[in-house]
Formats: sequence, C-alpha cells, structure tokens
Amino acid sequence: MMKSLIISKMMLKMWQQEMYKLFDTQTKRIIVVLFFLFAVTMGAIIGYSFTGVFMKAFLNGDERSLGLLVVSMAINASIFTSLLFVLIKVRTPEQDRFSMQLSWFPLSTFQKSFGYFIPMVTVVAGLVLFFIGILLLPNFIAQGIGIFFIFTFFLMVLLQSLFVLMLLQFIYNITYLLVLKLKLPLQKFAAIFVLLALVVAYGLTHFDISQIQQSYIQFDYHLMYLTAPFFLAAQGMPPEGVNYAILILFILLSAGGAFLSLAMMPIMAEKKALTFLHKLPFSSSKKWSLIVKEMKSQVRNEENILNFLILLIVILFVRYQFGFRFEDEAFFVLCALAGLTAFNSFGNDKRMLGMYKTFGLRSWEVALYKFIGLLLVGVLQIVLFMLTTLTLPDQIWHALIGAAVLCNATALFYVVGILLPLDRNNPYTGIFSFGALILLMIPIVFIGNYVIGASSQALQWLLMAAFEGLLIFAIYKGFSWRYSHDSTS
Repeated sequence: MMKSLIISKMMLKMWQQEMYKLFDTQTKRIIVVLFFLFAVTMGAIIGYSFTGVFMKAFLNGDERSLGLLVVSMAINASIFTSLLFVLIKVRTPEQDRFSMQLSWFPLSTFQKSFGYFIPMVTVVAGLVLFFIGILLLPNFIAQGIGIFFIFTFFLMVLLQSLFVLMLLQFIYNITYLLVLKLKLPLQKFAAIFVLLALVVAYGLTHFDISQIQQSYIQFDYHLMYLTAPFFLAAQGMPPEGVNYAILILFILLSAGGAFLSLAMMPIMAEKKALTFLHKLPFSSSKKWSLIVKEMKSQVRNEENILNFLILLIVILFVRYQFGFRFEDEAFFVLCALAGLTAFNSFGNDKRMLGMYKTFGLRSWEVALYKFIGLLLVGVLQIVLFMLTTLTLPDQIWHALIGAAVLCNATALFYVVGILLPLDRNNPYTGIFSFGALILLMIPIVFIGNYVIGASSQALQWLLMAAFEGLLIFAIYKGFSWRYSHDSTS
C-alpha cells in the first residue's frame, strides 16, 4: 500500500511540475484564476435557477421533490463518472515511460496498478463532486439548509461515484484480461468497446422514467442510484423494499472485484509499431516531408486510433439505432469531431523538436505544416464518417461551412494540446487537456451565444474574424513558447 501511495505521489509531483511550467508568471496565474472564477460563477447561476424549484418545494413540505432531486443527482453522478472514466481511458496512453521505469523496481502488479488507480479515482470523484457542488451548493446555502443535510448528500454522491467507478474498472480489467488471454489485438479498444456496449445496453433497457419517479418510495435496486436510499434514510424518508445489507454487499463486491482485477493486470511491454500510410512518400522538400510525417505519426498513434474507433461506434449507433441523419447543420458535428486528433499532435511529437531546430525550421513553419497535416487527417476521417453513415452535404455552402468548422475545431484542440500536451513521461496528463477544454468552452459558449444573438450581422462577422485571429495568435505564441522550452529539455 505504501509503495502505491509513493507512485501516486510521484505522479502528483509530475502534474505539479507541468502546471508550474505552464503558469510560470504571475500574470498567467491571475488570468487563469479569473477565468476559473468566471466559469464557476456561470455554472452556479445555472445550477441555482435549475434546482431552486425543487428546494423551495421541499422546504414547503413536499417530500416528493427531494426524492426526485436525490435520485436525479445520483443518476447525474453515475453519468459523469462513466463519461470521465471512458475519457480518461481513451486519453491516457496504454504504456508510458514512467510505467516502463517502474517495471525495473521490485513492485508487484497490484502495487503498480493501484498506484495508477488512486490518482484516477481522486480526479474522477473530485470532478463529480465539483460539478454537482456547482449545481447545488449555492442553492443549499441560499435556502439555509443544515450542515448534516449537505454533508450526507455529498457523501451519497461520492459513494455513488466510487461505486460506479469500481464497477467500471472491474468490467474494463476483466474484458482486457480476457482479450489478452485470447491473444487478440487492440485489448484496450476491445475493453472500452465492451464497457460502452454494456453501459448503453443497461441504460436503454433500465431507464424507465415512470419507475425512476417512484424509486424514492419503492426502491428498485437500479445501479445508477444505488446509494440514494442511504441519504433518504438519513433524512427520515427510507424507501420501501430496501435491504441495506444487500446494498452494502453489492458495493463491497464491486470494490473487491476492482482491486482483485488490478492485481491481475499485466505489466505493459513494448509493442510493434503500426505502418498505416506506409506508401505515402516523403519528399526532398522539408515542408512536404513535415506534413507527411505529421499524417503518418497521427494515424499510427494507438490513442488516436482508439479515439477514432470509439467515435465511429458512437456515431454509427446514433445513426442506425435512432435513425439520426447527419444532414444540414448536423453535418458540422462530424466535422468538429474530426478535429479531435489535434489533441495528441504536439505531445506525440515533442521528442522531434530538437531535430526540427537542427534542420533550421522556424517555430511558425513547424506549427503551420503540422496543422496542415492535421487538417488532411481530419478530411480522411470526415470521408470515413460520411461513407459509414451514408451522409453527404446537400449544398456546397454546407461543405464550405463544414471545412471552416474542421479548421476551427482542429485549431482549438491543437491549442489545448500545445498548452497541456500528452506526455508519455507523465501519466494521465490527458485529463488536464479535457478539463482545460471544458473550462475553456463554458464561458466561450455562453458569451458567444449572448453576444452573437444580440449583434448585427456585420458585428457577427467582425467577432468571428476576431475569434479566428485569437486562435491563430494562440497557436503561434503557444507553439513558439513550447518550441523554445521543450526542444532543449
């Protein structure tokens, strides 16, 4: 256990070093704090308006409103936990240099796996509590809710998040081990695919609104709000038909299964490199060679392949299960998703920065030609999305807008990937990329919708031009900063 905690502490130190390097001046830290406070304030305002009706009704004696609020927040905690778990698994490399270095030390498989698991649990549970807290805590305080109520409520949310996390980890590990035992490739993809399939199947077959509305009265042992009866009982509203021993036993079995499966996970070994686009030739031109190199690097990256396959499965499920056609404005969603590859671009290429300098390439040249390579990879993905979903833009105008969406999505993901790059020396750095993107998009979406909705057409074009200029500036300055710092480290 102590060795696992030491591994977790080492990972935390690596995260801190990355944050200190990124926010190395007082001005940057002040901007980040102000930006964070603004995002939290917007979330709190939305949460206050959303949950105020439930809390006022409960304070007026309507127990039904509290029951519905508790069940709905437990469901939200389960959904947030599931999404974060899948995103972390998709965004973190299956093997990293830190992991390979740990294999040199006298550590058991469980000690190493548990050392990796602790930071993930902390991040996921912390984010779930943070999101739920933004939605509910301002209302609790404004309505004068007692400390015991608030403590037991968030304890229920934490317990629900941990239960779902343990269950997901157990399913993921068992599937991974089974695929590995059968000597099949892409074990990580298979494990995530099975996990997503089970989660979606459970949601489709067990998500009954009328049943959920009565669950605080007659409990039905639904996994998405399994811990709700503990809180309701603490408030003097125990649901009927609850056997608390069964609930506790099920939670303990999930935790035990997760820990046991961690002890069985193998130590990662080096894998044979993939060779997609091996027939695409390099050139005597440095610039074209850099574009080709970027394309080959991204399409051969296992995390990018996994991201693409997961996206494709979700898109195909939406297309053929629900009959949703990606036409008109919906086509732009496919274009935006195709830009996700840019997240990993800088992190995958950090070791090459010194070589680019040796060849006399300036920072803006490297950034530009890597960006062009990313756009071409994005176009390939859009073509595959269109072929598999039988989708075509019905107007030239939609195709042009789709191209603009692809450029902007790629640029936005590229910026976040430059500021917080994937680092194989630094496990779970992908978590920060997604977190930064979420915090970045919250104020952008709200401010953008408000300002554009209240502006004339001429001003809208001006604002769009300003946004494009800001993206270009962010790529140039961010890449130049990284180019000068990381190429010498």
